[in-house]
Amino acid sequence: MNRLFTTAALLCALSLGFTSCSKDDDKVEQVEPEYQAKVMVKDGETVDLTKVSKTINTQGTIKRTGNTYSLRNFKQFTIGEDGKATTTAAQTYYFDFKENDGLQTTDAPLTLIAQQRVMDVIANTTKSFTLSYIDKAYETVNSADQFVALTDNKAGIALTPTAIGWAGYDMTTHHVIAIKDRTFILSKDGKPYFKFRVNSVYSNETPNKAMASDNYVFYSIDYQEFK
Repeated sequence: MNRLFTTAALLCALSLGFTSCSKDDDKVEQVEPEYQAKVMVKDGETVDLTKVSKTINTQGTIKRTGNTYSLRNFKQFTIGEDGKATTTAAQTYYFDFKENDGLQTTDAPLTLIAQQRVMDVIANTTKSFTLSYIDKAYETVNSADQFVALTDNKAGIALTPTAIGWAGYDMTTHHVIAIKDRTFILSKDGKPYFKFRVNSVYSNETPNKAMASDNYVFYSIDYQEFK
């Protein structure tokens, strides 16, 4: 009788143990798989868009540090009648932060004007993207901050003290200088989607002359998705 009782108790304990383990397994947090962008960049890695871009006319590099992506020397070229990229710089670039890649279409969330006197960053309002900004260090900006909407949904070179732009113009050196601690917000359907800052339009982020440098337009942008 005692043996039967002992065996039954042991089986019950094992059953409860398995049940407990099963419940513990159910509590394991499910990790959301990483979005498979057109251009994947691992943490700590730098990729060359000339080699991995899904468009044939895109140049530049992207480095990832944690959740921040650093786009450098971004440039696009016109497409010839033969469907191949030319060596002529385009006057309008297109980029998609979510895909980490340049595009060839006006459907892109962000348009970057690349002309001598016009270097506007423009949100694609036809796709429900809008722009706002905050004068706060990029690293500290979060989605709960209070942003100032840009009514025309674009920011460029501010030529007057009251104009809102990503950069100012130095009349002494004739250089385009990014405004310190000005962070922009790209929203989708009214919700903050990405934060970004434009650092420079010169190759390697460095003017090539003491005055009136001409090594542009190569966009340098840091960006991070709000989670």
